[in-house]
Order: sequence, then structure tokens, then C-alpha cells
Amino acid sequence: MLSMLRLIDEKIRLAAIETRHRDALIRLRVILESDLNDLRLGRPAGEQRNNHDKAAGNANVTSKGKSTG
Repeated sequence: MLSMLRLIDEKIRLAAIETRHRDALIRLRVILESDLNDLRLGRPAGEQRNNHDKAAGNANVTSKGKSTG
């Protein structure tokens, strides 16, 4: 996984990469780093992100009360 993080960092630094691709790679790097940290602390990988996603799911309601997600 560390080699994947290095590759992502290399791609982020490329001048020819589109902004939206750079942003996606940055988000991916954050997720991978979070998973590595979770594993280091003995938690299941993605636990914090999954709890955040569940909490965010409650906020996905339009002004008319319809769910958006």
C-alpha cells in the first residue's frame, strides 16, 4: 500500500494532470492514509469513514423532505 501512496503522490505532482483527476487522487490518498492509520491502531480499516458516511446519510434530504442519497 505504501508503494501505491508513492505512486499517487507522483501522479499528483505531474503538471499535465487535470484538476479533477488531481482532486480525486488527493481524496484517494486521504482514504488510504486513514485506512493505514486505522490498521496501525488496531481498528478495522474504514471504520471512521463508514460512521461518518452513516451520519452524513441523514443530512441528504432536500427542502421538500425527499432523500437525495
